[in-house]
Amino acid sequence: MVAIAVSLLVIFICICLLRVPIAYALLLACLPFFFLADRLNTELLTQRMYSGVDSFVLLAVPFFVLAGGIMNAAKVTDRLLALANALVGWVRGGLGMVNVATSMGFGGVSGSSTADVAGLGSILIPQMKRRGYSAGYAVGITAASAVIGTIIPPSIQMVVWGSLTNTSIGAMFLGGVIPGILIGGGMMLVAYIEARRHDYPREPRLPFKEVAVAFRDSALALVMIVIVLGGIIGGFVTATEASVLAVLYALFLGLVVYRTIKIRDLPKIFRESALLTALPLFALAAAAVFAYLLAFYRIPFIFEDALAGVPSWAILWVVVAIFLVLGTFLDALPAMAIMIPVLAPAVLAAGVDPVQYGVVAVISLAFGLITPPYGLCLLLAAKIGKIPVIQAVKPMAPFALVIVATMALAILVPDVVLWLPGLGGE
Repeated sequence: MVAIAVSLLVIFICICLLRVPIAYALLLACLPFFFLADRLNTELLTQRMYSGVDSFVLLAVPFFVLAGGIMNAAKVTDRLLALANALVGWVRGGLGMVNVATSMGFGGVSGSSTADVAGLGSILIPQMKRRGYSAGYAVGITAASAVIGTIIPPSIQMVVWGSLTNTSIGAMFLGGVIPGILIGGGMMLVAYIEARRHDYPREPRLPFKEVAVAFRDSALALVMIVIVLGGIIGGFVTATEASVLAVLYALFLGLVVYRTIKIRDLPKIFRESALLTALPLFALAAAAVFAYLLAFYRIPFIFEDALAGVPSWAILWVVVAIFLVLGTFLDALPAMAIMIPVLAPAVLAAGVDPVQYGVVAVISLAFGLITPPYGLCLLLAAKIGKIPVIQAVKPMAPFALVIVATMALAILVPDVVLWLPGLGGE
């Protein structure tokens, strides 16, 4: 079993080194075993791929991505930026705080960190550079704050986690609220401290009338959060149905209320959303094959034996460490599909609450979005900022530490995650 596990890992790493996308690398690493093993064949491979994404709950993923794409095209980002600027832009280093605050708002609309970077980064990074912020700082805070989009509901990763583990998605969403707010608040504090250190500028304070206008213009966009979260928590709709409502509401805002998109714009939005959805879902299908192969050769039992000696109080720390390492090389969705069957028995045996386990795991995997070599959010932000990735790592570090500290707090104090789900009866 150990030899097979090592072989799988070596083949996968070698293929990745050839710069093959993760989804294809996972599948190609599995192919030799399906051709050579007596009880495995390509038909079974196809079945396992299909079963990896054959879930009604997973339909929420493309719809949430589409809702985010429509909101982006409808210039909702500009309205959230205006609101954040009205609230905190006048503080020293205000544009950094605006960056974080807008990520919190946009995360509650799109559920996608990469959409956050693409939408907000293209506006804020050039603006921050023009106002005298260093390029590394602008890229670093944009990438780090985008992680909040994975934690604050609705979160695509939480939808997938709930689908794979049969954990209540409503409870997961509620469990992510306080950690998301803590991360956002902590990053805003760091932004203020860094601004004082580097003497970054402050924006002029807006009169009350303009603040009120910013609230009015962005209020309808923020209603999206109420529709999705309230619908799921209230038991009126499932996560998938909520994602469809999010798309319809986004279309209503863009076409009827704001009139910032036209019918002729929709094919392009649909195409871009389909492309954004296709690769992660294909990666999930490929990871299902990888996970099946691990189970076929009984490799999870190796992990179970290794984790059997870990004290109950330490099991979540070990799981987080595993996910942190995996997140630096793998996208969150395939990492979930591969490791959930491996780690779940030990975690449940230790008496860890499934919601706490899920939320902490999602945060740890989201951290991989800003850690090289994978670090997709960091790569996107660096590309927008036109700087090498390494130039943004040091300025980003204090913001990354806020995520780590919140993760540790969520482990040490379970109520940070479980208090709201308990109030909601989830």
